Amino acid sequence: MWVWTTLALAGEVTASANDTAGDVEAVLVEEMARVQAQLAAQPEAPHHVAVTVQDWEEVAIHARDGALSNDTATRNRTLDVDLRTGTPALDSTHPLRGFSSLSGEDRAAVHVALDEGYALRHALWREIDARFRDAAERIVVIRANQNVKVAEEAVADDFEPRPPVVDRQDVPALDIDRPAWSDALQRTSRALQEADAVHTGQVSLTGERVVTTLVDSAGTRLVHGRRHARLSLTVASTAADGDQVSVFRALDVHDPARLPDPSELDAWAVEAVEQLEARLAAPRGAPYSGPVLLRGEAAGVFFHEVLGHRVEGHRQKREDEGRTFAEQVGRSVLPSWIDVYDDPRIAELHGEQLNGHYLYDDEGVAADRAELVTDGRFVGFLMSRSPIPGFDHSNGHGRRSTGNVPLARMGNTVVEASRTSSDARLRSRLLAQVRRQGLPYGYIVDEIEGGFTMTGRVTPNAFNVRASTTWRVYADGRPDELVRGIDLVGTPLVAFSNLIAAGDEPAVFNGSCGAESGWVPVSAVAPSLLFSRLEFQLKEKGQDRPPLLAKPSAPATDGSSDAEMQP
Repeated sequence: MWVWTTLALAGEVTASANDTAGDVEAVLVEEMARVQAQLAAQPEAPHHVAVTVQDWEEVAIHARDGALSNDTATRNRTLDVDLRTGTPALDSTHPLRGFSSLSGEDRAAVHVALDEGYALRHALWREIDARFRDAAERIVVIRANQNVKVAEEAVADDFEPRPPVVDRQDVPALDIDRPAWSDALQRTSRALQEADAVHTGQVSLTGERVVTTLVDSAGTRLVHGRRHARLSLTVASTAADGDQVSVFRALDVHDPARLPDPSELDAWAVEAVEQLEARLAAPRGAPYSGPVLLRGEAAGVFFHEVLGHRVEGHRQKREDEGRTFAEQVGRSVLPSWIDVYDDPRIAELHGEQLNGHYLYDDEGVAADRAELVTDGRFVGFLMSRSPIPGFDHSNGHGRRSTGNVPLARMGNTVVEASRTSSDARLRSRLLAQVRRQGLPYGYIVDEIEGGFTMTGRVTPNAFNVRASTTWRVYADGRPDELVRGIDLVGTPLVAFSNLIAAGDEPAVFNGSCGAESGWVPVSAVAPSLLFSRLEFQLKEKGQDRPPLLAKPSAPATDGSSDAEMQP
């Protein structure tokens, strides 16, 4: 199974979605009662039905080549129906073993009219009918599958019934000054185009406000949601050796009022162009095995990829999964001075608002803290309402993007160290390890551009953390050298066994993560981490030469300083 992590994406809009949430809830409650009454007489009556309507308000402003490429404010509505036939012990979501055309649930995002009358009821009728037909067919095949296959390795119920929850939260308005930001993005885009090194550049501001209304057959009634805004800048170019080189900067906030002043984009542009020029001039690295210091965001993404996906509950009872930590409960997997937990309830940490914050998951369960590693010992999993052996209860981590089935996913993954060292001390210990191993240099990784991991049994159970700012640190005292074109790779248990020190200043990574239940916003928080040995492999490389034609001259401005990059 492949799962990916990337740097996340995430107004003037018409009537607020919260204004209609009460009407939507009333429609869902009425239709739920009608559905339960009519489907109760069917041979494979559902044991659980949940209906979710999400009202989206979105703002998107993009500028490139000195001009706006998009400036829109939109509203739309999506519908998800989760319906289970059978019983909580064995229901229609149970994984099928072997080949079957029903191996996966055939679902997609369902967009519905912005209407609380017949149009919404009609969409519910069609989607519930479709989900019921699929589930009724699947449960018959699943029972047959159980009869002809060997006993499963990890036996647990398919669903955890829970008492109903009733809560209605207000979601603040998405207030974004579109005209001001449109001007600022265009100005910064023009400035980027003046740099010879920049072949393509884009500056963006995206915002969304989502109001979620969930009603289920057990009596849960929820209205809640989230706001998110992301300011981002990307510059890219082609190196002389064909390598595609880019620099990305972004800031994620819940409250658009926390966005920086638009004038700060000028400083972003100056820094991004300087880094792009440095990366273009940097040599490509080589395969390597030895000491590595992960600083800043890189440490958080490392734990996200190496640990996070492997402790998602549903993976512990799938026959095709590697189950790296299924038998590790109570055993030491990390140094005794490391704790790891995932807590979506945390809205802000170390001065940054966290992308993975939410109050309720996509199964109507209140978010809760999931303890993963305590004093170096593995203690638990991220849980949805799908139990696993020894862990019967959800901790509010059932998540999905619209059009997918909720599964256990990360929210805010936090790594804490009770024994720490200063940055200077970590660098000193890195060089000591390099000399002890007889190597000419070690590596420091400052920034990443995402990563992915494979958790299954057929493919190697390995990870890849895609480094973007990597420094070669020489044992003989030569200046640090920036290199490009290499990624961190390895396997989890070996990597963790080589963790020897942690820093004293945690850093926050905000992004989005893609897996079987779609793309969800996540955060990872961790201090710098020193490993006695990690491995680098070569990154994929482009083969095209840089453009043969000179870049067109940027258009003349009115002579003001607005089009200039100022530090």
